[in-house]
Amino acid sequence: MNPQAESGAPSPLGLLVPWTLLVFVEVLAQLAIKLAGERLGAFDFSLAAVSAALRNGWLWVAIGSYCAGFFVWMTILSRSNLSRAFPTSAIVFVAVMLASFVVLNETFSALQWLGAAIIVAGILQLGGDEPVNTPADPPAHRSE
Repeated sequence: MNPQAESGAPSPLGLLVPWTLLVFVEVLAQLAIKLAGERLGAFDFSLAAVSAALRNGWLWVAIGSYCAGFFVWMTILSRSNLSRAFPTSAIVFVAVMLASFVVLNETFSALQWLGAAIIVAGILQLGGDEPVNTPADPPAHRSE
């Protein structure tokens, strides 16, 4: 039986796929924009530079990834509380750091690794993202 049908709230596992997809497309966007920038070099906003950028495949991968990320983020927010989802999205910072270590062979100091661990610990302290509880009636506003 569907847990959402019984309680009216999406199950936390129902958020796993969108969160995984968000991390993937956001990491891909950052790697692609880095690779596009490396291939283009200094950018001077001239017609020649814009033309070269538009011919760069990595730039199109980045743009597509940003667009996909926007729609995945909208999906997450439609199922989550913003106050939980936004801090949880900081996991993207750690994922980009790990991807740049693996894919781009970037190096990090112990202090940077500690910072990444603190981000993860902070997300865990917040309890991660929780599904939105969608009651049949909107919540009553407090009177002042």
